[in-house]
Amino acid sequence: MLDPCCGTGAYLVEVLSHINRTLRESGEDALVAQDLKRAASERVFGFEILPAPFVVAHLQLGLLLQNLGVPLADETGERAGVYLTNALTGWEPRDDAKQSLPLAEFEEEREAADEIKREKPVLVVLGNPPYYPYSGVGMEEEQALVSEYRTTASGPKPEGQGLNDLYVRFFRIAERQIVEETERGVVCYISNYSWLDGRSYPGMRERYINAFDGI
Repeated sequence: MLDPCCGTGAYLVEVLSHINRTLRESGEDALVAQDLKRAASERVFGFEILPAPFVVAHLQLGLLLQNLGVPLADETGERAGVYLTNALTGWEPRDDAKQSLPLAEFEEEREAADEIKREKPVLVVLGNPPYYPYSGVGMEEEQALVSEYRTTASGPKPEGQGLNDLYVRFFRIAERQIVEETERGVVCYISNYSWLDGRSYPGMRERYINAFDGI
């Protein structure tokens, strides 16, 4: 499970709480501790680009696991699967040399996040992507994300600048991961609703109708 814009980790906390309840209701009390800790570090991931909410997300997840009786062990380097990274970049290997980061810790964070982006079979993408219609086209990799939505096979062509909104890029990240990489799964976002009927989004709507079994 991936929340690519996890903020302070509210959705991740709820996912782990749900896993905890499900395991206990299925009578697996003896295994809950290790299964829950493994889920928090190896199966439930969050990406956040801002340092302050990133730190709060780790605090919230750490407190949750502690309250559930499965605290993370600092001495052995255990950590929740939340990473400080730009969720909209790093999904494809870079042809050019990587730009070095000022601290070794930032390098480690980027490497760990890139491994998830490129190798983990994500089955669920959920979250609340940021809406910012004046964000512009962004860096080249981000701009390329919405290129698939700029044309249609039939029907009207996209009009206006709506595809530059940040939330559209997060939709494309989720669609690409579920449809093209894992080839199964669920996307569940709380989002701006302009894509449902706006004139900038017929290509977006067309792709989802063709790519997903249900909406």
